[in-house]
Amino acid sequence: MLEVGIRVVRGPDWKWGPQDDGEGHVGTVVELGRPGSATSPDKTVVVQWDSGAKTNYRVGYQGAYDLRVVDNAPIGVKHPNIICDGCKRQGIAGMRWKCTRCEDYDLCTICYMADVHDVNHVFQRFETANSVGEEMPPRIDGAKIQLRGIFVGAKVMRGPDWDWGNQDGGEGKTGRVIDIRGWDNESGRSVANVTWTGSGFTNVYRLGHKGKVDLKYVQASFGGFYYRDHLPVLGK
Repeated sequence: MLEVGIRVVRGPDWKWGPQDDGEGHVGTVVELGRPGSATSPDKTVVVQWDSGAKTNYRVGYQGAYDLRVVDNAPIGVKHPNIICDGCKRQGIAGMRWKCTRCEDYDLCTICYMADVHDVNHVFQRFETANSVGEEMPPRIDGAKIQLRGIFVGAKVMRGPDWDWGNQDGGEGKTGRVIDIRGWDNESGRSVANVTWTGSGFTNVYRLGHKGKVDLKYVQASFGGFYYRDHLPVLGK
């Protein structure tokens, strides 16, 4: 599962200090490694962190894995016929989590990480609609990390892929994220709805859709929690 648009956090072989602005901060895969390139060799990816920093990371290069997948909904992963038994939404976007103890009980990532359902129960993680389920340990024993970045409430400004003129009121102007949503049926949780402070103008901006990132945060916001060892390692 190596595609531009995947949302990531630091992984098991991370050794890069605060390049991501700290554990739990989120970024977007914006470029895949190019075989034979000295700056971006095969088995690496380029990540645009929500803070605005942008760097290469290993996804199998020299046997190291720097990243975990926190959300693959922005690349269009969906389980169209599965209802989340937590939030009751039809068609789970991103990874699906299935209880192995209860009959026909599934959760989306947001509900799973929010401890919906019995945390002593073992779940299987399905990364895509066609993947084989991988059994996870009970959440009650897991290391829980706070998720931070461009979520509802974040203070943002134009970022690296900005292509929208002065919708934000001009260079250096800021706004607030009021919603994170999908782009029609193409991708999920892939755009941020922003209201710009000076003008009051509101529009949606790319946050992983087709691997583009229009924003960076001035002040990160809280996006819930995740269980570190329950997330798939990018590239494995």
